[in-house]
Amino acid sequence: MKFPGIPENEEERLKSVYMADLLDTKDDERFERLTRLAKKIFQVPVVLISLLDRERQLLLACEGLGIRETPRNVSFCGHAIMQEGAFIVNDAAQDDRFHDNPLVTGEPFIRFYAGYPVHLPDGAVAGTLCLIHTKPRRFNEEDIASLKDLAFIVEDEFQVIGMAMTDSLTGIANRRGFYRIGEKRVHMLRKSKTAFSLVFFDLDKFKPINDLWGHAEGDEVLKTFSALLYQHLLPGEVVGRLGGDEFAALIVRNGETDAFLTDLRNSVEEYNHNSGKPYNINYSFGELKHDSGQHPSLGEMIKQSDEVMYSRKQRKTL
Repeated sequence: MKFPGIPENEEERLKSVYMADLLDTKDDERFERLTRLAKKIFQVPVVLISLLDRERQLLLACEGLGIRETPRNVSFCGHAIMQEGAFIVNDAAQDDRFHDNPLVTGEPFIRFYAGYPVHLPDGAVAGTLCLIHTKPRRFNEEDIASLKDLAFIVEDEFQVIGMAMTDSLTGIANRRGFYRIGEKRVHMLRKSKTAFSLVFFDLDKFKPINDLWGHAEGDEVLKTFSALLYQHLLPGEVVGRLGGDEFAALIVRNGETDAFLTDLRNSVEEYNHNSGKPYNINYSFGELKHDSGQHPSLGEMIKQSDEVMYSRKQRKTL
């Protein structure tokens, strides 16, 4: 059996997949109806919309199969995301890459597979739309074109979801998106008893930039700071623009924020040194570590870290 490869941009890809907030989602009718439609069009017993996590293949939608997760290292979709177009296996039992794969020798007894990569709005490949049959079959160019069309519809749905959850200016999560993604992530971290931290940011002297150099320049500051925040996240961490010049980041790393904050400070200092702008980007922050269930909600953590930030900001002006 040949194991699937790993994309060169795997860490960035995973960051995008986690920020999309689609993992461990199921029974979303907009995706389920697409798998039902594909099953009827192609006359196959199984249609999946898969998402590739670091070690898991998760099924966002599933028609004709009773499981929702498989190991990534035995997945056909892990191979499919490594190429641009359709990935076709006409007879897995006769294919050296798959003939002894446990998904071929056992349930669901894959013989035919056709998968097309699906991408998130930022271009990162999330997984595939795929067709499975227990019998070998051919798949012609017209079939591939139809599969491609359906995969693009999946991507359209990703786009619609992303628009509701993403700040249109900066490209990171908006307030709604940060709360939705963050609350789900906090629940999982608490369940696994993993420590994490919430960091609240506020840009210093942002209003004078708008007043002196215009709102377009202020928008550039917001986009630059957002990009630097996102740059230093690890997969599974979350950042969002809560409104105006306020941002928040959910940092895991056993609750330790030193490395993240140091990397951010160095990047901002480098930008200020090299940008040639008549102003510097400056910010204040407040962090709050959660490791024992003492904070009842993400909202409460944001409120308390905002208070820590405000206290520090006041001391700067004294």
